[in-house]
Amino acid sequence: MTERQETRWNGEPCQARRVTAIVADSTFFPEYWARSLVGTRRKAVEVMYGGSVFFLDDEDDSGWAKVTSGGSPSQGHRNLCVDADSIQARIDPDRPCTHENFDAFVDVGRITAGDNDPTVIGYSAEIRVNCRDCREPFRWTGVPAGLSPRQPMCSVDETELRAPIRPASTDPDFGLGLPGFSVNYRKDI
Repeated sequence: MTERQETRWNGEPCQARRVTAIVADSTFFPEYWARSLVGTRRKAVEVMYGGSVFFLDDEDDSGWAKVTSGGSPSQGHRNLCVDADSIQARIDPDRPCTHENFDAFVDVGRITAGDNDPTVIGYSAEIRVNCRDCREPFRWTGVPAGLSPRQPMCSVDETELRAPIRPASTDPDFGLGLPGFSVNYRKDI
């Protein structure tokens, strides 16, 4: 992740770091240049200068160029109003991400007997995992590609695991009231 760096703004010392944030609307400027971008995530530079914090648009890297070259308001820049809860540090492109924080996305669906028969015969979970910091998707290894109601399989790009699941209450208890187990997958050799 990028830490704040000592740099210059308006010829004076400041601190800056690269972030992404969701653009918010500005009530101060009726002619706010980014009004059409409200609600979208955008690259920005967070600048701490003179006791205040402001954000420069950095979608084309011009914001970072301004603070690293001692930028000033006279050079022309585009301030962004951002949602404070959406600010995320960007990864330094010169250093690899350490992949310390993750997001998992799970979709669960029902498998029916057919288009005309709504009887539920099983369930399936589709699981994706991304690095929260750099947003890189993780790949599932050792899993065949495809789609099967009988065994876990992955998407062709290996970024989504598609696994059949069942409620725990469907395990046999052999009439003893004890939890049992069930092995459903058999690979033909």
